[in-house]
Amino acid sequence: MFEIGFFRGYKRFFKRTALETSDYLKDDCLSVNCSVGVVKSHTEGPKIYKIPIMPSNIGQQLGKLLESGKGSDVSFEVNGEIFAAHKLVLAARSPVFRAQLFGPMKDQNTRCIKIEDMEAPVFKV
Repeated sequence: MFEIGFFRGYKRFFKRTALETSDYLKDDCLSVNCSVGVVKSHTEGPKIYKIPIMPSNIGQQLGKLLESGKGSDVSFEVNGEIFAAHKLVLAARSPVFRAQLFGPMKDQNTRCIKIEDMEAPVFKV
């Protein structure tokens, strides 16, 4: 009996001449026998895994990152005061900033953006 096993590739292929002269080919018909095994197993009820999930404080973490200025890649000048920011955070939160910083409206000077007609305390909020 021809056994395929778990082999794949050229090692297990029959050459045409060997197949034509073998007992597997009769009256231009090739018979292939396949054995399929089914394994039954029994488990003791559903296993429940509990993974503790800490409450999200991403807002506080992003706030600290903004206050520290670490990793900032853009700044805003408002009424003489400079505010550091992160382009990716701005783009994620605002389609206007996404277009201004990364899209077709992209400004040439995106290192420092000057904001007119606004007070610094209002901008900071």
